[in-house]
Amino acid sequence: MNAFNITILVILMLVSPFSWTQGLITNSDARSQEQADIDAINQLDSSDGPALQRQPNNSSQLTGVMVDRTITMAGKTFYRAFSQHSMGNRLIGDATLTISERPDARWGSQVWVREGNRTYFRTQLSPRINEADRTAGEAVKIVEEALLRHQLTSALTSDKDLGKEELYK
Repeated sequence: MNAFNITILVILMLVSPFSWTQGLITNSDARSQEQADIDAINQLDSSDGPALQRQPNNSSQLTGVMVDRTITMAGKTFYRAFSQHSMGNRLIGDATLTISERPDARWGSQVWVREGNRTYFRTQLSPRINEADRTAGEAVKIVEEALLRHQLTSALTSDKDLGKEELYK
């Protein structure tokens, strides 16, 4: 800045000190308001729900996911019905399941419900959609029993050489 600009700035500050300081106060108020808005966004507890709870084991593993790998209308109906029937089920809700389908024009579709490398349910679906809905209800019961059996087996069997996904009987 040259001397002329500095002189003009000093004169403006002396002539109207109130407007100059008011601008500084308004700027700091805007910053504090912005920080308050950011803090409100980042809070864990809000008016639309309770505070977020940390998992007791501090695990970052994603659970309770159902992956849809179906292709046909009967397979999609089976997936929707299976997910709706199992919505309140605690065992299935904590599992990471994949529902896969292999369609066949002659015989219908083969459908699998798997967790990792374990297949808990497999069936042959006809193209009729109402059978897919009925079969999904049966599948929820079978998968729930298989998950419970697997959890009991893994709790009673411990082998230090194998990981938990390798203990399958």
